[in-house]
Amino acid sequence: MTRRDLFWRAAGAVLLVGATAAEQLAPGSGAFRGLLTLVLLVTAFLGLLLLIRGKKMALALRIERSRHRMLPELIRARHRQRRAERLP
Repeated sequence: MTRRDLFWRAAGAVLLVGATAAEQLAPGSGAFRGLLTLVLLVTAFLGLLLLIRGKKMALALRIERSRHRMLPELIRARHRQRRAERLP
């Protein structure tokens, strides 16, 4: 496991534990508490994903935001089209 992967997994653990602890320690009730719980649930889910996937999750998010995210599919489609033209 590389140092960078270990960093992302540790960040995931911190997010997961921190969100869980913050939800338990949050004061109040009502709509604000429900909204806070929802935000912390999303944070805990993100932390769990990072804990499991490590740097691959961060890399996947970076690729998904990129302008070139469709490039592999376009290359495969072009190969299929050329192959279909060559075959009778």
